[in-house]
Amino acid sequence: MGLKKLIYSLYENMPKIKHVLFLCSGNTCRSPFAEYFSKWLQKNEDSNELKDIEFDSAGLFHYYEQPQEGTLKYLNSKGVEMDDFQAKDLDEELIIKQDLILCFEEKYHVRKLKRKFKHLKDLDEKVFLLLEFAGDTENLEIEDPFYLEENEYNKVLKRIEDGIIKSIEKIIKINNSEEY
Repeated sequence: MGLKKLIYSLYENMPKIKHVLFLCSGNTCRSPFAEYFSKWLQKNEDSNELKDIEFDSAGLFHYYEQPQEGTLKYLNSKGVEMDDFQAKDLDEELIIKQDLILCFEEKYHVRKLKRKFKHLKDLDEKVFLLLEFAGDTENLEIEDPFYLEENEYNKVLKRIEDGIIKSIEKIIKINNSEEY
């Protein structure tokens, strides 16, 4: 089976995606960036295909109420505001509501999520690394930029931005039942 057919077979039975959750450790750097950048794309892209999708974010743990300054600065440089952001912890109700959960690290996000909520069904079908879902095959982990210098912090957010764009393209294809 060719790679393209293999990838398609993994997603062909996936239901329509209407609820997307971005999950990181503390819901202050990566996941809020992903949520608000996705909402900005949704609002600013001339596409009806995104209008019914709900983007959200959460953390496995609760560290801070506000997003990190580096995340705010990067989003503001793109004209993205996040005045209404409220950090939240992941809970069972939030997981059940989602069609797709996109994480940034296998060990610290995907595995912990699946271990903590192992009693929930269908986690394997809806939990992915962001870059894995986006179709990347190498360097799938996106490190926490919390302690990085601004230049390195921005590089991490740029990787997330690129992954979001590819993932949204894939979501549109899945929702339109197009073959890859």
